[in-house]
This record gives sequence, C-alpha cells and structure tokens, in this order.
Amino acid sequence: MRRRNKLVAIDVVGAVAFLVPAQALASSVPEGSFNPGLLLSVGSGEYPVGFGTEISGMVFPKGDPGSIGYGGFFQAQTYAGDYARLAFGFQLGNVVGGELGIAGLTRSDLHTSTFALHTGVFASGAVLGTGLRVTIPMSGADHGLPAHGVDVSWVLTLKVPIYSGKIFNSLGRPLRDEQGPITAAAREASGWADISDPALVAHLSPREREELAALWLEAALAEHASIATFSALALELLALGAPADLLVACQHAAQDETEHARLSFGLASTYAGLPLGPGKLPLPATALSGDAAAVAYLSFTDGCIGETFAAALARRAQRHATDPAVARALARIATDEARHAALAWSIVTWCLTLDPARVRAALGAALAEPELEAPAAPLTDVMGLPIVPAARHGAVPADEQKPLRRRAERTARARLKRMLGAPRDAGGLVP
Repeated sequence: MRRRNKLVAIDVVGAVAFLVPAQALASSVPEGSFNPGLLLSVGSGEYPVGFGTEISGMVFPKGDPGSIGYGGFFQAQTYAGDYARLAFGFQLGNVVGGELGIAGLTRSDLHTSTFALHTGVFASGAVLGTGLRVTIPMSGADHGLPAHGVDVSWVLTLKVPIYSGKIFNSLGRPLRDEQGPITAAAREASGWADISDPALVAHLSPREREELAALWLEAALAEHASIATFSALALELLALGAPADLLVACQHAAQDETEHARLSFGLASTYAGLPLGPGKLPLPATALSGDAAAVAYLSFTDGCIGETFAAALARRAQRHATDPAVARALARIATDEARHAALAWSIVTWCLTLDPARVRAALGAALAEPELEAPAAPLTDVMGLPIVPAARHGAVPADEQKPLRRRAERTARARLKRMLGAPRDAGGLVP
C-alpha cells in the first residue's frame, strides 16, 4: 500500500510541477490553450477499459492556433477499481501530434506497481480527440508479482478547450511614436465616466470583475489615444489642401473616438467599482509630414484594414454580449469603425489624385508586405477567467479574432489591387 501511495504521489507532484509552469507560460505567449476533459481508453491490459480525466496545455509560439505548438499533459485513469494509471509528459503538434512521458500503474491483484514509458500519437478536433497510446514497462516493485506488461490502447477524449492567449477589443486607430503605440496612463478620475448600475455586475466574482475592468480599461485608453490620431490626421489633410468633406469626416471621427472612450471608461469603471479615466497623453513630438504617400499608406494599413477589422470584431463581440450596456457600446463602436474605414478609403482615393506615382509606390509597398497578425496590444489574459463569462461582457477570444483579421486584410488588399489597376484619373479611382 505504501508503494502504491508513493507512486501516486510522485505522478501527481510531477504533473503539477509540469503543468503549473506550462499554464503560466501559456499566459505569456501570443496564443495557448488549456484543455480539461474526460478520457476513455480501450487496450490490451488485464482490464481492457479505463476511465478517467486528462488535462493538457498547449502554447503556440508563432501566435497562431493553426501552427505547431508544444505543451504537456496529465492523465489519471482507473481500471475496474482494481488499479490506477497516472501519466504526465510532453506533447508536440496541433491537430495531429505526438506525446512522450512517464506513466505509473499502481499495484493490482495480478501485478506489482510499475513505472513505464508513455508514448502516443493523437488527432484532436475542437472538443473530441483520439489516438493510439503505448505503455512500455521500465521497472516495478517486487511483491512476488510480475510488473504490468506492455499495453497498446486506443484513446478517446472529450475536452473543453479554454484558449489562454490574449483577447482583444476594438482599438481604433493607434497613436504612435518611434517606439510603437502610445496611450495615456489610467488613473482614478471623474469626468470621463460614471459608474452605472452595480447590480449589472453583482453576479461576477471579484476576479472576473478585475479581469473585465482591465479589458475595458485598455480598450478605453486605446480609443482615447485615437482622438489624437484623427486630430493629427485632420492637420495632415489641411496641410495637403484636402476638400472640406474629408476634413468634416475626420473631425466627426475624432468625436466618435471620444464617445468610444467615454463608453469604455464607463464600463471599466462599473466593473472596477470606482471612476476611471486617462492621465496625461504623451503626444509624439513629430512635425507634419505633408506627404500624400505617407498619409495614404497609413490610411490603408490603419484605416482600410485596421478599422474594418475593428468593426468586425465589435460586431462579433456584440452578438455574444448579454449585458445591455456592453451590447449598446459595441453596437455604437461597430457602426462608427465601419464609417471610419470608409473614410480611410476616401482618403486613399484622394491622395492618389495628388501624386499618383509616389502614392501608388507607397501603396504597392503596403501590398508587398506580409499579412499582419491581430493587434499586439493585449487587453487581458484569459487564464483564470472562463471564456463564456468574458464573452458575455465584450471579450473576443483570440481563436475567433484571427480569421476576422485575416478576412479584413485580404478583402482590403483585393480592393486596393483593383484600385491600382484602374485608370490613373480621379474618376477611375473611385472604388
């Protein structure tokens, strides 16, 4: 009995020692998943059928859930109540992959406690997985009984994947300097938001409220910075001699971003339980470029692509949001971001009439660049916050936002290619 307890203790400690750092690692990389589930195996041992649980974790270093990932697993099974099998180890792959680890089989009526090598291959879908597992004995305690033998088992798993990478919300047009995006620091302040009915979040745990407050606060700070981006864009358009309708639309966009920031700060304040707002915004000390090619390039990348993606992301979040205030905010953001994307196309079209050769070259360079991943600015981390409650309050999990970004970028690139292939006069450039 002591040997059996020792074997169980070693396996459990080993599994925890591996999976806890793996879970922490999943929160620091672009993408990851944590997969608890049920396990059924049918094999060649003394009791063919085993029932139990499996917990696995996988991280995707390239930031794409479709790429090759690595991680670990822990399995615990019982066989007719006579003995238990515990295993932990490493996994490599994605939809199809392999695993290698250590297994421990407790003493049974016919066999002594046994340490073994665990090897296997698997194929995994959204919630179902299957595979072939081989257990090869390496050593066993001697109680006058033989060690467990080689076991070849077919395995079926039913799991609940929890994506543990980053979640993103609408970010608006980023404000940048040489080092990257700029936002103000958050602070406790009135003037940007009031706390709405606290009863709307009374059912949430303190951890969930903290995570959701962080999500909406980051969104609010990004939307707040976008006010400056559109103000700077209006000055660029003035310097280039833009028509009045573009300037009016740009000023309206800045007002939209102000409202987005106010709505987002309001939600962040409600979840946090105190009024939140922005501090000083460190504006970049850059002069106006006066360059139609540069304006067109950023309008295409940040507007035609970025704001189309932001609108799609807000619409996706709105469909899952059950909090009325969240749903209203997302509906407003989705409508405005779609209009901002249309403004970006109008700016690109107008810039092409100013300096066709240079603007076409800049836009051609944008087309030649590789497709971008979803925004790099994390809003919150899903670890510790189940996806379902988060989605009800405006979060979009990383595995859902990837195809939205890809679709927005490919659609915009196709449209720009058609524009650049059109005649060079202004009439032929209108999309």
